[in-house]
Amino acid sequence: MQKPSQLDTLRRKAQESQGMGDARTAIHHMRRACELAPDDALVHKQFASLLATHGHWSEAHEHFSASLRLAPNDSHTWYLAGLALHSAGQYPQAVNALSRAMRELSANDRVSAAFAEALFHGALPDAALPWWRRYAARHPKDLAIQLRLGELLSRNGMHEEALLHFKALPATTPADTAGKQIAIAQTFEDLGKRREALDAYHHALALKPDWAVAFAGILPLQQADTDADSSEQVIRLLEQKTLPPEEAALLNYALGKTYDKKGHYALAMECWHEANRLRRDIAGEPAVDALNRRVDLLVRSTSRWPTKMPILAPDESDPQLVFIVGMPRSGTTLTERIVSSHSKAHGAGELAELPLIARMFWPLLQGHAPRPWDTPLTGEALKSAKEAYLRAIRRGAASSECVLVDKAPLNFFNLWLVAALFPGAKIVWCKRDPRDVGVSIYSENFAIEERLCTRLDGIGHYIAAQQRLMAHWIRTLPLQFHTVIYETLARSPEAEAKALIAFAGLDWEPGCLEFHKREDGVQTPSRWQVRQPVHTRSIGRWKHYSEYLAPLTNALNQAIDDPPSCSDIVHASRP
Repeated sequence: MQKPSQLDTLRRKAQESQGMGDARTAIHHMRRACELAPDDALVHKQFASLLATHGHWSEAHEHFSASLRLAPNDSHTWYLAGLALHSAGQYPQAVNALSRAMRELSANDRVSAAFAEALFHGALPDAALPWWRRYAARHPKDLAIQLRLGELLSRNGMHEEALLHFKALPATTPADTAGKQIAIAQTFEDLGKRREALDAYHHALALKPDWAVAFAGILPLQQADTDADSSEQVIRLLEQKTLPPEEAALLNYALGKTYDKKGHYALAMECWHEANRLRRDIAGEPAVDALNRRVDLLVRSTSRWPTKMPILAPDESDPQLVFIVGMPRSGTTLTERIVSSHSKAHGAGELAELPLIARMFWPLLQGHAPRPWDTPLTGEALKSAKEAYLRAIRRGAASSECVLVDKAPLNFFNLWLVAALFPGAKIVWCKRDPRDVGVSIYSENFAIEERLCTRLDGIGHYIAAQQRLMAHWIRTLPLQFHTVIYETLARSPEAEAKALIAFAGLDWEPGCLEFHKREDGVQTPSRWQVRQPVHTRSIGRWKHYSEYLAPLTNALNQAIDDPPSCSDIVHASRP
């Protein structure tokens, strides 16, 4: 009988340790196995899978990469690597890996499902939509898949088609019908149809009584003079302390806004404190250090522009692009609506494309060695990215609209990419009293990964990091910049709007201040505010909450007095 090799012994010991729940020892044995057999693709694959199982994403990716360099045609390894990349939030890289797996394993339902999820999160929306149409057609009775398709239609600006899609969905149970009604309600909100949205939310609530998701949609849409107040029902529901944390957080955000409208500011802040505490319990504490490392790395990588990447030459056929950036709730939607109300301008909304393209190139911008699933940072890759972006921003634009506007506020992280793709682009930076920004963000139900929004001091650090990064871009990048101060715009709308329109390269049109009369879709938390004329009512809102804002102002003052060091950079995980 052949004696087991040292390699086999290490793998067996790792398997036994893993079976006993001793991950640390299992990882130790497999690391030794990789050291013993550095040219064995299977050993690297097994170790990578073990690391991924326990959330050690960075090291798992290194060993998946090593395995694929040794065995580049192993579709199963591409599949496992794609799953690990997706779980780590590296969605564009997951798309690349899983697309390789699909070459041989497209008939495998698990691989197809993983690829669909990766496309949903990490592909450009117009690229994901055709595949998702086919995928959903293969699963006509799967409500979750059909709802995802409708959401993807909305991301592509196809709100009316999304609404028809949701209405046509089969729903065999009251719970399914309620979920369908929520999707319909949210689409009506995007289209600015308050009454229709409210009716759909109430329909969902009738089918699924005491459903927090429906109440969270109803409360912000209520009007004191026309609608029954659901606040008491929500208060009773919260007092029962039986809701899942996600739903309790939703209701506390919504109830806080109701108290705010009624002038009960202490009760409003109490709700928002609870909502944000619950969100921290779910998602973790704000990662201020990671934010500062990310900004440090961007500053360091681009200080001698453009030393690390190719730059595309301006093309005379390119449209004039305007990127509106700034902190969320700083007036970016209002600014976009003013520009896009011009007869020769088109507002594309908050496009997902630029952040996704930035995440594609982010590892290589950091100076990482290329991995098998990375998109190379080459002129050809940039040209392809530019074409994809132009397809997206032109979606829905008339041929006469020569100024195209992208209003994704957090693109202030991605202006290095704008400068590389569109050196003739114009940047509008929206600024607002940070105390008003802080209160507005703290009271808003942002995406769960935005952990910095769940503490007032975290928001303060976020604002300071944004200011530092924008100052760097203005010094460094060959782009044109214009600043819009929210308070000045609200107090002197015509003068400020005229300056904004002139910066965009357009002649003044009075209709630019009549944006509130438009009936097109808006997919931002400000969707209802921008359907009103410019007003000053939101200026100084922070004063109602001044006794709670010390963490915010202290963080801002600390950032001014002690800016983050650019030394000892640790690579951030994503752009």
